Amino acid sequence: MNKWQIICPVVAMAIAAAVVMALIARSSNRDTVRNQIYQIGRDLIATTNSARVGRLGPELHERLLRLLASPTGVAQVKLGDEPPPTGGGKATGRLFLTNVAGQRLGIRFRREAAGKFDVLSFWQIAERGGPANGSQPIRSETNRTSSAAGSRR
Repeated sequence: MNKWQIICPVVAMAIAAAVVMALIARSSNRDTVRNQIYQIGRDLIATTNSARVGRLGPELHERLLRLLASPTGVAQVKLGDEPPPTGGGKATGRLFLTNVAGQRLGIRFRREAAGKFDVLSFWQIAERGGPANGSQPIRSETNRTSSAAGSRR
């Protein structure tokens, strides 16, 4: 048996093992982010704040208080961003909160250093029969003081 008959299968197994480990790590990271955003939602419902979020801003805090006037729950957590013009590929994930009155709120988050998240924007989601795009335009929130906040569409 020559050395290539030994080396090639060993290298192929090493590459396969590396690919499998990378896939497992990616899946684990996605689950971690999803769980962190879900916990942010639970924190916001319980206290209108979260230690995992840098700053909410007064408009989002006010919107949360209105939403929390009725019993509220985490409706969904999605990884990634909304398509433009709402998104832009910068969000790590999105949180959707819903109350029993049928009000819904979407919040876009970007993961920053040390596991903290920044709020990129938020929007009120229309009930069925609302606007065709499913959202009502409201001013977006950002944690960047240098960024100008524009209207959401």
